[in-house]
Amino acid sequence: MFSRRQIAKSAAALAASTMPGLGAAQAQADPRPTLRIAVQANPPTAEVLDAESNVGYRNNYAVHDTLLQFDYAGDFSIKGHLAESWKWASPTVLDVTLKKGLKFHDGSEITAEDVAFSFGPERLTGDQAPGKSMVRRYWVSLGKVEATDRYTVRFTTTYEDPIFEQRLTAWTSQIICKAAYLKAGSYNAWRLAPVGAGPYKVERITPNDSMVLTAHDGYWGGKPNAKSVVFKVVPEVAARIAGLLANDYDIATDLPPDQLEVVEKNKSKGVSVVGGPVNNHRLIWFDKNHPALKDPRVRQAMILSIDRAAIVDAIWNGRTKLSNGLQYDFFGKMYLKDYPAYRFDPDGAKKLLKQANYKGEEITFRAMNNYYTAELPTAQAMIAMWQAVGLNVRLVMVEPGGGLMAEGNARAAGDWSNSALLPDPLFSLWSQHGPASVQKARGIWENADFYKLGEKLERSTALEDRRAAFRAMLDINEWSDPGVSTLHQNAVFYGIRDSVDWKPYVFLYMDLGPSRLKFK
Repeated sequence: MFSRRQIAKSAAALAASTMPGLGAAQAQADPRPTLRIAVQANPPTAEVLDAESNVGYRNNYAVHDTLLQFDYAGDFSIKGHLAESWKWASPTVLDVTLKKGLKFHDGSEITAEDVAFSFGPERLTGDQAPGKSMVRRYWVSLGKVEATDRYTVRFTTTYEDPIFEQRLTAWTSQIICKAAYLKAGSYNAWRLAPVGAGPYKVERITPNDSMVLTAHDGYWGGKPNAKSVVFKVVPEVAARIAGLLANDYDIATDLPPDQLEVVEKNKSKGVSVVGGPVNNHRLIWFDKNHPALKDPRVRQAMILSIDRAAIVDAIWNGRTKLSNGLQYDFFGKMYLKDYPAYRFDPDGAKKLLKQANYKGEEITFRAMNNYYTAELPTAQAMIAMWQAVGLNVRLVMVEPGGGLMAEGNARAAGDWSNSALLPDPLFSLWSQHGPASVQKARGIWENADFYKLGEKLERSTALEDRRAAFRAMLDINEWSDPGVSTLHQNAVFYGIRDSVDWKPYVFLYMDLGPSRLKFK
């Protein structure tokens, strides 16, 4: 735990720095406060096609809006967002009608033509489109999108998609301004200042330093309550907490469980802790082609030798929960309540290693320096558990980004996470571990039976058929031919000043819109 001296020292250093933001004259003209958020990292851009990551989900929903949205604070029912209404003309044709008078950040009206372009071949579905890699993950059923009048757009699917309406709420379904995209001249120019329809617009992105957003006062949902939002990169936890206590930041994100007490003991300074379990699992990945891991029994032994309950109790102070496989209870009817939870069985692990004729070959495990909350202590604990059953595992530290699964360093296993962007396994288990996954692209894991079952999950409209396919896929991916192993449901904790009225969802999305963010 950080001492008061450490906290005070960090606070003094932070007080000497200046926060990026608006010019003095503009700040005086607008009485609304600037929301200052200390984060562990930012996405590279505010274009969603570039930022499919935990930090992308957090930041970029402030810039972009979708046609439909889940009731994140309620029962996860689907409601209109940019869309006024929607109706199925046939099992494969959906007509969506926009609300009239909606404005993009540049003041232009949002029309059906913008919607069609957002999903069209130049940006998303074409062979040379920047979003092409996302199509197999998110839009496999999409046939064509066309504007039928100024405010109505028609989606035609290639088959009867059981979750197509949910797809319209999810990542890559954000609507952008066609005219601004074309005016930018290049994708590289566009991605740093995309013109969207969310409550805030991009003012400036400084890599590895900050992302500054300003209020979109023409936002259809009402005028934002902050004149600007600054996501300031502060990698060290101690510095984020110190800045919060010194009133340099209004919110400090991604606080590890062992540091929450530092904030909670300083309530007199007007701070508290909010947050808890989110729609993200911490997991580990395996390279099944690594010489020591080709036999699935070695991977199974690694799974059995992890004491997940001890990790949650000791490292997370019991503030998150264990999961029975890569699923969430908010999956509703698709949740497999009776699916068996992981068991801790070191003796069973030793037997599997003996059966696999494991001779102590080195297995490297890649981790980052707490990109994920409590990542490093979790990795260290697992390595001790693996070594206790005879596994020769060595920790290798890598930088955030592509280093986790890059070739080299005898790639074998490493840290990872998995988010469910909507309440269905298609957008967690299948999209992130199917044929369009990073695992397959990097050549570390694929399974033909898993892929066949995924097609059933994707195309069947019968609930029991989908549940059966999901169950079999979990068994393959997490046991019979492990590609990943779930550790626990992730949790995100925020330190927050009492002057800020904001509560997080169970999703990583930070809703900073006028109905969710207020100031006391």
